[in-house]
Amino acid sequence: MARYEPHDKFYRKAREQGLPSRAAFKLEELIARFRLVRPGARVADLGCAPGGWLAVLAGAVGPHGRVVGVDLAVARAPWPNVIALAGDIRDPATREAVVRELGGAADLVTSDLSPKLTGIVDRDHALSFELLMIALDFARVVIRPGGMMVAKLFMGGDFPVIIAAFARAFGKVEVARTRASRPGSSELYLVARDFRGPAAG
Repeated sequence: MARYEPHDKFYRKAREQGLPSRAAFKLEELIARFRLVRPGARVADLGCAPGGWLAVLAGAVGPHGRVVGVDLAVARAPWPNVIALAGDIRDPATREAVVRELGGAADLVTSDLSPKLTGIVDRDHALSFELLMIALDFARVVIRPGGMMVAKLFMGGDFPVIIAAFARAFGKVEVARTRASRPGSSELYLVARDFRGPAAG
């Protein structure tokens, strides 16, 4: 089993670049591997705090793009093309605010949503599954036909159900592991492309 080194190269790289965590490099790798973002794109980032993904997305969409992040916690957004909202994505008012700030349909929805872990495996998996379905539900409303989604998930008993739900909404669904994920982690990323449209699923 690979040994977990808390201050590994991704930790050090994040510190050097002034990023809040190693999570930024996970999204950076996925964007490069799957060509997820073009300049000028509109992106909704769910679970955006502390802001690592916002930093990557701000650069990826460029000055003419738009990124709207949302999280229960307040996230820094020191980029002119990024808005960070504090709120619960389950709240209709928060959802409306994200849509309003995007100014149009999203080309990509990213979700790094994660529950506060209890250490009780079954409960933690159930909470993660619930958040993932909430993210998918929101994505169906906001993504343009042909758009994409990236969402964090953990290997568990609900895995086949999750894949089936995304496959109903998207034409192509893949599962990826990133180099920046901690060794031994069950963390995976679901990459869904070619959104079928609001009526899908």
